[in-house]
Amino acid sequence: ITVYVNEIRQHAMMEERAPHFPQGSVIVKEKLKTPESSTPELLTLMIKRERGYNPGSGDWEYMVVDGNGQSIQARGKLENCQSCHLMEKNTDYVSRSYLPVEVQKALK
Repeated sequence: ITVYVNEIRQHAMMEERAPHFPQGSVIVKEKLKTPESSTPELLTLMIKRERGYNPGSGDWEYMVVDGNGQSIQARGKLENCQSCHLMEKNTDYVSRSYLPVEVQKALK
């Protein structure tokens, strides 16, 4: 898994133990078909929207895009995304299990 974050939220992702991501934060995760694949089969995104957009899920909008980023397959308050992210309420609904161990240990 490769995860990208925009600059506005990089500090929250990489340094805060209990982060709060500001509006405009974007996370993009590549999903590869196999570990040997060089191009993703799809991309999943989280976009932090204005307060009140999706209060039950931290005001995140979820999106699924094809691997080359050309076609949106699903977008909005996606139930299948929210169901997993609800378990991550303490980290503003963002899973960080993929962070390297040394980064996880250094969170403040």
